[in-house]
Amino acid sequence: MRSSRPTTSNPAANPLFGDQITVEHFLREYWQKKPLLVRQAFPNVASPLTADELAGLACEHEANARIVIERLGEQHWVVLHGPLQENDFDELPSKNWTLLVTDVEKHVPEARQLIDAFRFIPDWRIDDLMVSFAPEGGSVGPHTDAYDVFLIQTQGQRRWMINADYDGACLEGTELRILERFVPAEEWVLEPGDMLYLPPNIAHHGVALNDCMTCSVGFRAPSLRTMLSEYAEFIASGIDRDLRYQDPDLQMQTNPAEIGADAVSRIKTMLATQLTFDDRSLMRWLGEFSSEPRSGLHSHQTETRYATYRDFVAALPADAHIAQSPASKFLFGQHDDAALLFVDGNSYTTSPEFAHLLTDHRQIPAQRLLASIKNKADQQTLLTLFNAGSLLLQ
Repeated sequence: MRSSRPTTSNPAANPLFGDQITVEHFLREYWQKKPLLVRQAFPNVASPLTADELAGLACEHEANARIVIERLGEQHWVVLHGPLQENDFDELPSKNWTLLVTDVEKHVPEARQLIDAFRFIPDWRIDDLMVSFAPEGGSVGPHTDAYDVFLIQTQGQRRWMINADYDGACLEGTELRILERFVPAEEWVLEPGDMLYLPPNIAHHGVALNDCMTCSVGFRAPSLRTMLSEYAEFIASGIDRDLRYQDPDLQMQTNPAEIGADAVSRIKTMLATQLTFDDRSLMRWLGEFSSEPRSGLHSHQTETRYATYRDFVAALPADAHIAQSPASKFLFGQHDDAALLFVDGNSYTTSPEFAHLLTDHRQIPAQRLLASIKNKADQQTLLTLFNAGSLLLQ
């Protein structure tokens, strides 16, 4: 993929917004507040996949793909879910349809270049890269998203229409949440290299003017309900199974069917004792929750497995590079003098130096990574991640 943008995680060095604004200005004035159009944010950009390659990926069982077709008549919007078949494409009309594939960066490592341009947003918030292709008239209908998204035009032209003030009623008879009545307040035609940022809950409608491809970098926005449920499950998994409700001070009550205030008080005390919110526990849960694979695509165990760290180091070629698996997500948090490294829903206690280096670089010379190792915990973590396929040799 060709792009003039660097893949650095240093916000001060990120020229994504050109001469218009700084990253700090964007975060302060636009992030989760209002839309922003940036012309030529990615000069000379090319899609990480051609249209034919995207169609081929949509036919693979591990890919998350769908085709949205807009038709006249009783069944106005039709959705075909992947894995798709070749004849699905043969039967498509000449226009008014869109192919969408999510998690493209997990299948095409080069696609991470687009995501890396947005690392001024914390990695745990970044969700995935979706790539779509559409001929003339292709669209998924006017809709809203509950998360932030950067829409990058990589081929052709697409007209984007938006409105922050809209009627939330949706069309019936389709699985898509398409707004029944949408009146645009602003609109633009995006050319290759242009980028449109949309915060959550802005109604938008993108229509292809010709054969076009759009890359969408989306961000995670877990609901409070999900976080409460997942954190409670995390806490429950660490509680002794033999701990049970007890009431040695039970008193005789007038009506045995009544749930008394004393019972409520006992249970309240027991739950409050277990539902701790100390920073380390909360960080560990958030890291495991945020790094857990959600697309169904997991790292594959390497064919070569090493019994000991010494065996692994001895087998490394002198010029070897160690790379993160495209299917894995690496995060870390620091607590006191140690770091918690999070990979694919698991946590490891390591030295801060090792965690920093391993998470900040998609690929790194093996000898440089080995030099950052401070203790046996670092050694064992590196060996475990390699044997699990989360780290790969390049």
